Amino acid sequence: MEITFSYLGLVRNHEPDCIFGISSNLTVVAERLLNVKFLIPKNMERNAELSSSEDEFDFTMLKEEITGLHRELQGTENNSSSEDSDEVRGVIRRKIRVIDSECDSDTYTTEDSQSDSSEWITCTESEETPARIPFIAGDTTAGPHAPSDKEEPLDFLKLFVTNELVNEIVIETNNYAAKKLDGKTLSPYSIWRNWRNVTIEEMWAFIGVIINMGTMPLANLQEYWSRSDVSYIPFYSNKFTRDRFNQIFWMLHLKTIQRQDAGPRTRLQLVSCFLDYINSKFLNYFTPGREICVDESTIKFKGRVSFITYNPKKPTKWGIRVYTMADSTTGYICGILPYYGSLTTDSLIRHDLPVSTRIPLHLYSMLLEKLPGAQGHHMFTDRYYTSYILAEELLKLKCHLTGTILTNRKHLPEQIKRIKFGKKSIVAYRKKNTLILAWKDKRVVTCLTNWNNAGMTRVKRILRGGVEVTVKKPNVIIDYTKHMGGVDRADQYASTYCFLRKSLKWWRKLFFWGLEICLINSYILYKTTKEQRSERPLNHLQYLKTLVKQLTGDFHQPRDRASTSTAESDNIRLNGKLHSILTGVRKDCKVCSRRSKPGKRHQTTYYCDTCPDKPGMHLGSCYLKYHTMQNYKE
Repeated sequence: MEITFSYLGLVRNHEPDCIFGISSNLTVVAERLLNVKFLIPKNMERNAELSSSEDEFDFTMLKEEITGLHRELQGTENNSSSEDSDEVRGVIRRKIRVIDSECDSDTYTTEDSQSDSSEWITCTESEETPARIPFIAGDTTAGPHAPSDKEEPLDFLKLFVTNELVNEIVIETNNYAAKKLDGKTLSPYSIWRNWRNVTIEEMWAFIGVIINMGTMPLANLQEYWSRSDVSYIPFYSNKFTRDRFNQIFWMLHLKTIQRQDAGPRTRLQLVSCFLDYINSKFLNYFTPGREICVDESTIKFKGRVSFITYNPKKPTKWGIRVYTMADSTTGYICGILPYYGSLTTDSLIRHDLPVSTRIPLHLYSMLLEKLPGAQGHHMFTDRYYTSYILAEELLKLKCHLTGTILTNRKHLPEQIKRIKFGKKSIVAYRKKNTLILAWKDKRVVTCLTNWNNAGMTRVKRILRGGVEVTVKKPNVIIDYTKHMGGVDRADQYASTYCFLRKSLKWWRKLFFWGLEICLINSYILYKTTKEQRSERPLNHLQYLKTLVKQLTGDFHQPRDRASTSTAESDNIRLNGKLHSILTGVRKDCKVCSRRSKPGKRHQTTYYCDTCPDKPGMHLGSCYLKYHTMQNYKE
């Protein structure tokens, strides 16, 4: 985009006698500056993350123009003050810093990058592959390490969602409910009047019902207990009453915060304790292979929380971000890092580096802590993380890097920003073991790697209409396309049968997301273990349905009205004693109301508090019929 400043726009400012710090007798300078056009790069985007850009304005034309004018001033205008000259020189040396969502380091001028550009040399397809670090998975071999006695889906889920974890959730839920209901004045028909503590068996059944809801999404929670012909599903009403399920769902709690005025770091413990626990279990039963990838997952949320993120380019624009490292082959999640704003960035390693570089380093350091002796991994990242600095730092940890990259990153050759392909489809430069390659296909794709060379391979491509053609594709692009989708594969599992409901509490979103990650990892572990044993595994849906059966078992929620039989209810109703009549919400009269007949529905606010089912009835004849007649219906 080009912006041209008009003559009137420059002259009509608040100080007519001063233009760019030059006195009014130098108006010729301003007239010559009017024709200068400022070139603004097209890749500038609005900031959506904690980062600053390396995009640069091209001030070459402006610099040459002002330098020439400055020389004329020295020869023709000896009366100009030294202060004016300093101001002109200040314009020449000024550095521009803009904000961008793709990178985190400060910008620098073209002159600053000349020293880096001189170290990059042009590469050809026939050059040798750089030295590669041999891969060592650690103390164990790469792949699943589930105990040999684990056979059923429930056994694999309990490796992550353990009995100890569920027991802790039950204790916290009961304590939270007791605290909330203590001293509360409840309405006559409140569901909290019959609250009782949750048991461990009940919590496991509750988790099973939650998982089953993900396989059959309905409009809202109440629909699962609907008696309508189009919505009735007996499974849910057989396991829980609607009120009891809502009680557990609303009182669900993970951690008690003692002080109401606790700081942000303390309030994060509402869910961080749960996420840290399951994160510590992931690498205990699965060792990733050589190829790993780092990407982010966004949990949809639009509530009020300070660390909510917004990215207009993503399908889920508003949400809570979680940085994730996964095995590229299976999609198994190896490590998670929830983003809590500055509290997260302050806890990352290497404060001297940009945030986008520190995130992959932090996740890989977590992997090395769990797998001592591991080396030779090949990490894949997208353009938000990839940089020359990250490649060098990972190489110090004996890890290779491949990823797409923005051309305005630091320490890249100047030629890569103004590429001239000519007859070739690739342009590549190398600095020691690091290669940067630009490939022109439908658009220009730029990658950085310290694993591959600039070689190309012929691959088949299907065009529109089913036409098959053969094209040459760089090996770097082929590897990136093949191994970058690990996190996306896990997200695909999660979105297929996912239970996530609207909620005002941000930590509930993270809890159910963490539960989904445990389900995904347990299924991948189950599947790879079965294949390792040469057994046929269940597919994803069959796995979840079997898991629901094993979690719920023969559990049936006891009903409050079941304890009172019809004979006992009639004995109380017809005992001839005085019954208490109270007023409450409006309901149908037990005696005279007939919903099935048009115009025969009669409602009242009075009900009998002595009778077990609290029936509504009008005072007078309806009251007498109900408490004196065996067949009281009209």
